[in-house]
Amino acid sequence: MPDKIFHMRMGDLSKRSGVSRYSIHHYLRLGLLPEPHRKNRTMAYYGDEHLERLKLIKNLRSQGFTLYVIQQMLSQ
Repeated sequence: MPDKIFHMRMGDLSKRSGVSRYSIHHYLRLGLLPEPHRKNRTMAYYGDEHLERLKLIKNLRSQGFTLYVIQQMLSQ
């Protein structure tokens, strides 16, 4: 299995996903997103896995699902 590639910083991830930085941080706190690769305390890198997960969350939110329900769905 190849190593995961982390190539985006928070700003890049936010632009590509259409999800605000605030929401991304919130989803990280809730455990909806996997932890990023941390370079240091203030710098982290994200990969395609994060982008795809954000697209899924955004789609589910647009369908009316709450974050609690999404959290339950993703934990299965």
